[in-house]
Amino acid sequence: MNILYTNRLAFWHTWCWLLAASHFLLCSHNQPCSDDISPLFFILQLSQGADKWVSEFSSQPNHGALNENWVDEFSKLNVTDEWAEEFSGGGFGESSADPWVDEFQEHLSSFKQSPGASRGVYVFSENNPYVGHPNPMQEGQELFRKGLLSEAVLALEAEVLKNPDNTEGWRLLGVTHAENDDDQQAIAAMMRALEANPTNLEVLLALGVSHTNELEQGEALRYLYRWLQNQPKYGGLVPLQSTDSPYGPDVVRLFNEAAQMSPEDADVHIVLGVLYNLSREYDKAIASFKTALQLKPQDYSLWNKLGATQANSIQSADAILAYQQALDLKPNYVRAWANMGISYANQGLYEDSIRYYVRAVAMNPKADNAWQYLRISLSNASRADMIAACDARNLDALQKEFPL
Repeated sequence: MNILYTNRLAFWHTWCWLLAASHFLLCSHNQPCSDDISPLFFILQLSQGADKWVSEFSSQPNHGALNENWVDEFSKLNVTDEWAEEFSGGGFGESSADPWVDEFQEHLSSFKQSPGASRGVYVFSENNPYVGHPNPMQEGQELFRKGLLSEAVLALEAEVLKNPDNTEGWRLLGVTHAENDDDQQAIAAMMRALEANPTNLEVLLALGVSHTNELEQGEALRYLYRWLQNQPKYGGLVPLQSTDSPYGPDVVRLFNEAAQMSPEDADVHIVLGVLYNLSREYDKAIASFKTALQLKPQDYSLWNKLGATQANSIQSADAILAYQQALDLKPNYVRAWANMGISYANQGLYEDSIRYYVRAVAMNPKADNAWQYLRISLSNASRADMIAACDARNLDALQKEFPL
C-alpha cells in the first residue's frame, strides 16, 4: 500500500529537456540566466507551482526570489518525475498554446509507461528461477518479510502464474512493487487482485494510494470511494448501488463522518491523509497520519507516508525523522532509503544524500528514479568523477566511494 515507478527513457534525454525548458522560462520572464545555477534547484522550484501538490522542496535563499509566474506556467507541463516517494502527484494544468510546451509535455508523458507495456498490463520477468518452485507463495512471503523485494517479486510472479486467481498473491506482488519503487507494476498487479476479488478492502486502498502517486486523482478518488462503499460498518454512508462519480470534497466529508463513527479505525485516518494530500492540505494530512500512527505505531509504510507529507510541506528535517522510524521498523525499505536521500538533498546536504541513494540502488538496482536522483546529487556535490560510474550503474565503485 505504498507507492512509485517504472522504467523510463535515458535520464540525460529528459534532463536536457528540463534544463532547456527551465532556462527558456527564466529568460522569457526577464530572470537572470546563469550557467552555474543548480539544475536541481530548477526542478524543485517548478514543483511549487499551483498545479503540483507533491514534490519535496527546500528553499534556497542564496538563489534569490523567483517570479511565481514562470513556476505556475512550468507546473502545467505535468512533469512526472516525483521527489517524495509516497505521494507524488498533483492537479493537471490546462494545455498551453505554446507548441514547444505541448511537445515537451508529450515527450515527458512518453516515458511514463514501461517499454513494451500497455497501461495496466502486468509485465512478467523473464527467466524466473522460481517457476516450478513447490511453494512460491510461501517463499515470496518470506522474502518480502526479509526485505528482499526484488527476489520476492520473482517468487510471487511464479505464484500468480501458477494460480492466476490468487488474490493475496497478486495483492502482495503489488505491495512489493510499490515498496520497490514501481507504482505502475503495483497498479497492474493490484488490478489483477481486484479482478479476483472486487471487494478486497486492502486492494482498493492500495490502488487509491498508487493512483495518487501516479498523478491520477480521478482514479484515486474512485478507488477510495469504493473502499468506503465496501466497508460493512460504513455502508450507510455510501449506498453500494451508487453510481455517482466521486467528487473530492464529498469524499473527504464522507471519510470525516466515518472517522467520527469509528475514531479507532486507523485505515480511515490513513485515507484522510491521502485525500488531504490530494487537496494540498498538508497540515491536515500530517495530523491524520499522526492519528493513524497512534493506532498503528509499527506500520513502517505509514511512517513513510508521514515523512513524504512532511517533505511536501517543506519540512525535510522532520521528514528525515519519520523516514528513520520507517527504516528502524524495516531496514530494507528501499523507498524510505531513497526518501532519506531526497530530504538530505533538499537541505543542500548532497554528500549525505548520495550515500542514501547508493544504499537504495544497491537494494534494488532496477530503481530507476533513485539512479536519477543519485546522478543529480553527484552533479550538485561536484562529484563529476563518479557520474560515469552512476551512468554505468557500477555499484561496486559507488559503494566503495560512498559507504554508509
